[in-house]
Amino acid sequence: MITGFNQDVTFKNKVYHVQTEDRGKSNPVIESLIYVGGEILASKADLVRTAHEGRVRGTQGGGAP
Repeated sequence: MITGFNQDVTFKNKVYHVQTEDRGKSNPVIESLIYVGGEILASKADLVRTAHEGRVRGTQGGGAP
C-alpha cells in the first residue's frame, strides 16, 4: 500500500498542489511532486534514510524540518 499526503498551497495568487508519497518497504523512497494546473513543476525523491537525515540536519541548523 502506498501512503502519502496531499496539500494545496497558495503563493502569490497561484495554487500549488504538493503530493508526497512513501513508496513502501520494497522501495524505500519518499517522493514529492509539485503541480500547478495538473502540470508537474518539480519532483524530488530520496531514500527514506537520506530524507530523514536531511530533515534532522535542517532542524539542527535552525531551519524547519
